[in-house]
Amino acid sequence: MATSNYFNLYGSRPDQKIIEDLIVESIKIMGFDSYYLPNDNDAARDLLYGEDPTKKFNTAFPLEMYLSNATEYGGDKEMFTKFGLEIRNQVSVIVSKRTFSQRVPQNTFQRPREGDLIYVPFLNGLGELYEIKFVNQTKDFFQLGRKLPYFYELDLEKFKYSQEVISTGIPDIDVVVYDSGYTLHLNTGVGSGTYTLQEMVFQSPDNTYANATAVATIQSWVPSAHQMAVTNIAGTFVDGQVAIGQKSGASYIVSSYDPLEVPAVKETYDNSLIRGSASSILDITESNPLGGI
Repeated sequence: MATSNYFNLYGSRPDQKIIEDLIVESIKIMGFDSYYLPNDNDAARDLLYGEDPTKKFNTAFPLEMYLSNATEYGGDKEMFTKFGLEIRNQVSVIVSKRTFSQRVPQNTFQRPREGDLIYVPFLNGLGELYEIKFVNQTKDFFQLGRKLPYFYELDLEKFKYSQEVISTGIPDIDVVVYDSGYTLHLNTGVGSGTYTLQEMVFQSPDNTYANATAVATIQSWVPSAHQMAVTNIAGTFVDGQVAIGQKSGASYIVSSYDPLEVPAVKETYDNSLIRGSASSILDITESNPLGGI
């Protein structure tokens, strides 16, 4: 027997619109403002071996979301492993499909993607970055027969920074690179101009970016101390050569730097410690790369 033509609501677009309006309004009232950071480096992904290239997060889209966790973090939380202390806090948030479609350009992807980042400004008191682990598109379970979801539920896990490129122009987000990234402090000599923060700095035999042999992102520049902090380094900077700012045009000679001294704010790198401890046991100089007792 067919369903009633008078009471069947599984094809009523007005009723579906009402449900969607209520969900969007509820998130606006009870939710919070956040940022969605898509990975801008998808084209280079190796689909054969399943290897990800260096992820690049250069844009951040403001979205309002609703926090599903009512009491505390989920997941494994803090735990000790053979790699040391790991923090695996997990949270779940809800974002409406309408809001996502309006704020995020739909020419590349139509929904939040696993591997992208969410910045939650109030968690941990200072704000935290989370990685999307799973996007649940059927949480509403096709209410009133709607084929598309009213909202997405995102399962998030605390993001562990691993030398990704994060340059969104929002200081509260970009600071994670300066706090945790592998950072070189280049001591500079004579030169001219003023470097711009977050710009690319490079060394090149013909002073052109196209033929650069070393490239990095400037995180800080202190002219009085003649020191520049750079992250996301590609290549090797050479003492005695000029480092040129791509946008500012500033140029200074790199006088010296120690690649094993990495004074990151919130991460402890053991390069210098290992070198000092091993020097009394092993000979690992360039003339003897395999070492010797």
